[in-house]
Amino acid sequence: MSEIRPLARKGMIGWAAGDFGFNIFWQTLNLLLLPFYTDVLGLDAALAGTVFLIASLWDGFADTIIGALADRTRSRWGSYRPYLIFASPVLVASFILAFLTPEWEQGGLFLYALLSQIFLRTAYSLVSIPYSSLSARISQDADERASMAGWRMFFAFSGGAFVTFVMPQLVQSLGEETSANTYILAAGLTGLISLPFFWLTFATTSEPAALREANPRGFSVAASLEDFRDTLRMAAANGPLVRIFGCIIVSSLAFTMTNKCLVYYVTYYLERPDLVPRIVPFALAINLAFAPLWAMLARRTSKRATWLAANALSAVGYSAFFLSPSRDPLVASALIAVISAGNVAYQVLFWAMLPDTVEYNAWKTGQRHDGKVFGIASFAKQLALGLNGGLLGVLLVWIGYTPNVPQTEATLWGLKAIMALVPLTGVALSAWLIWGYPLDRVMHRRLVEGDYDGTH
Repeated sequence: MSEIRPLARKGMIGWAAGDFGFNIFWQTLNLLLLPFYTDVLGLDAALAGTVFLIASLWDGFADTIIGALADRTRSRWGSYRPYLIFASPVLVASFILAFLTPEWEQGGLFLYALLSQIFLRTAYSLVSIPYSSLSARISQDADERASMAGWRMFFAFSGGAFVTFVMPQLVQSLGEETSANTYILAAGLTGLISLPFFWLTFATTSEPAALREANPRGFSVAASLEDFRDTLRMAAANGPLVRIFGCIIVSSLAFTMTNKCLVYYVTYYLERPDLVPRIVPFALAINLAFAPLWAMLARRTSKRATWLAANALSAVGYSAFFLSPSRDPLVASALIAVISAGNVAYQVLFWAMLPDTVEYNAWKTGQRHDGKVFGIASFAKQLALGLNGGLLGVLLVWIGYTPNVPQTEATLWGLKAIMALVPLTGVALSAWLIWGYPLDRVMHRRLVEGDYDGTH
């Protein structure tokens, strides 16, 4: 039996603040790197999409390994916190290398983009998987985890808005946009800003002594085989986790189509490239504003009901966006605001629901496997994002997109279809998956307190 103790506000805010640092890298990867490949590096759109596909598949594989490594790590700082200190400088270095602009042919550019992105994603996971795993350690209260997820998204979107506004401004102020040194300096300056946030998380959190031996320890070939068997067993036994995996695959595959196309939409459909540094951060600011509201709704109702409410809002927003003929930036901003307000719920709820499955896993298998849960979840997310990047590259070619020239009306219509109709399909699928999610606050509390007998 385990006693549920409240988490101090310092620990909650300190942990959540770490995601400001992570989103300096993540939002750049998702929102700015594809346009950088196609419009600055000069990489063919289909090849750029393939880079995202292969790198994301690698990322998913690496995430599962890193999750298992983190579970088995033992130090005087705990299992997960040391990575925030010792791996974060490597992440900054990999970020800088991703923005080199070598003057090579398409094959060389493809290889460089692929290897540098694999390095970036691996370094990112080496810090982010242990960070996320901390959420299941520092609190075991389901409602408190909803608050943590809300605060996490607040800092995440603050970091995202910061980098999507500051990075282009730095590029413009430091020199020519095609200069390799310009992008290296901009990436270096923004990357260094992330480090104090990781250190703050390290300093304000601690891993409970009672849970230090809740996972297996030791590194060996036999341990790797054991981790593989545990992962398969977990996938077979943890129904709530499988449903969340399905939802994150669907939502990451579908909904990020809108985010990744937003720069193209503003530049070519609205014909206002000057608004990119404003509208993209505006969408993130809407996310920032609504993340705490979804967290509050999840605490007052349930995480499942909140997810379904977000589905309804997203469906309205995407439908209106696709059907609207307006090219007025104000109208576009209003529609993007509705879509962003709905879509942020999935990120808040994913991070609020995922830690709850750790206790369910402990009940089913006898061990928590915190890092493995978050590693496999990240694998599912990266798989979806990789498929998204590959599919988006193919779709951009299919609709006739050509970089740096005015687009045809057919191409612009296709761009809106990619941004709205694909996500609408995702809305329907995620609603179907989450409908049968069984893990509510009562069941979770009984799991933590050790008196759950398999009946609701």
